[in-house]
Amino acid sequence: MEEGTAATVGRFASRVVRLLGLRERRCVACREPFEPEDGADRAESSVDGVLQRFFCPACRAKMKRRMTGFCPYCGEPSLLEDAPCMPCERCLVRTPPWNDVMFFGVYGGLLRELLLRVKFGGSLACADVLGRLLATLCVEHYEVTVKPDVIVPMPLDRGRLRERGFNQCREIVRHVSKDMGVPVRSDLLVKVRQVTPQELLNREQRQNLKQPFHSTGVDGLFVLLVDDVCTTGATLERATESLLSAGASRVDVAVLARSSRFEKDGAGAASCHEAASPAMHNAGKARRAE
Repeated sequence: MEEGTAATVGRFASRVVRLLGLRERRCVACREPFEPEDGADRAESSVDGVLQRFFCPACRAKMKRRMTGFCPYCGEPSLLEDAPCMPCERCLVRTPPWNDVMFFGVYGGLLRELLLRVKFGGSLACADVLGRLLATLCVEHYEVTVKPDVIVPMPLDRGRLRERGFNQCREIVRHVSKDMGVPVRSDLLVKVRQVTPQELLNREQRQNLKQPFHSTGVDGLFVLLVDDVCTTGATLERATESLLSAGASRVDVAVLARSSRFEKDGAGAASCHEAASPAMHNAGKARRAE
């Protein structure tokens, strides 16, 4: 009898909450109001749970996780999304210096737009949600293998940090660290010189670049290196090489998006972002100052 009464009260309370709009949220992408699916809050520990809680159905459909059709070594997407995971032509010749690579989706569409809002618009709301998304990916991955000792966000050089006002990767890794129970160590990897954006250089020029990173204090540590986007992979390779040269026992890489040469606004898009960045990051500074 008591159980039946409790169930009746629970259903009544749920109807009241629904009628009053107390479950209503605003989509982090389009800002339109929507009501999350039942159980979305409890399911936030999964990728689908994060999407259900923070995105309306229309925007959720645009946030596509890439589960197949990519190189298992560098993450480069294949032409066909449903293709098996096979090594790309470059990794058949030489694999990257990191061990495992994780990413959510292909750099394009709504995912690209949200990353630009964080990077150049200073949107901490988007950084929070994207951080939760990356955290669920990492927790899922390390459920079946040993966890890293530290998490290292990709650093910015002083000029770029001064220009943007903040390092978007440091904001994104907050939830990764919290959900995994692994500390963030931004001091273990620094960018000592500014270099030409990788997407503006050909492969030979990228290979001849001086090492822009310096690592210290990583001897014997298993490092999870986190970045927002992997475009060519050259920057992540240099950062990984620096960590390994300084004594890291292993480096894994986690990014939210992986550029694809087959995506119309994916490959090479970062050069357009840099050209358009001054107005966007100035607006972001003003927003953060409010």
